[in-house]
Amino acid sequence: MMRWTVVVILAVAAGLARPVLAGGCPTPDDFGIPRAALLATKAAIRAHDLTVLALGGSATLGTPAQGAEFTYPSRLAARLGDALPGVKITVVVHAVPRQPPATQRLKVEARLTEGKTALVILGPGGSAAGLGEDLDTFNGNVVATAGVIRSAGADLIMMTLRYAPSVARVVNLYPYRMAVARAGETAGLPVLDRYELMRFWSETGFLNLDVTDTAERVQVARKVYDCMAEILTRAIVDAVK
Repeated sequence: MMRWTVVVILAVAAGLARPVLAGGCPTPDDFGIPRAALLATKAAIRAHDLTVLALGGSATLGTPAQGAEFTYPSRLAARLGDALPGVKITVVVHAVPRQPPATQRLKVEARLTEGKTALVILGPGGSAAGLGEDLDTFNGNVVATAGVIRSAGADLIMMTLRYAPSVARVVNLYPYRMAVARAGETAGLPVLDRYELMRFWSETGFLNLDVTDTAERVQVARKVYDCMAEILTRAIVDAVK
């Protein structure tokens, strides 16, 4: 089994050229974050230096978008930079697909220790669902990883796994979505429900997640990533006011 780690660091400074994608992404419900959940983030913003760690599997790298500047972490860095003028925004992408959970936690702990990460965004479940991982084991791994992050003093936002109609027809994604949602709720953590967002976009026709044309698939992927960044940015900024 291939085991690999990818770390990408994205920084946004004033005047840096960035792609601008249309906003106004519809949501079935407003996603909000309690102010008490982002105390480290607020302190970092006050110090004008915010570092965010985007943690997940290969989907975090955004390969379908065909361009690093269009991935969700890149779009998040750009949108936070626009929303928080005068604050240095650094988003570290730490993709650890198909690694043993204990190894992943050690790598995350090392990353948190060596840096000044104030906020972690954790999106597990895609690989676990694809491999049919035991749900109790998956839940235990998610809870343990969240514990490592919180013990390091960083804020944490969890995200459920991505939804795709073609995948959902052959892989039972929903139990893994519920496992992440329940783990976050039990720990009192904010959870962005990517699964339900993308299902909503698909079923309302906002985005065709089953598109087969290559060029259109790229545009859909870019829109998905930008929408995630838009929703996260709005919630983060509202929570630190």
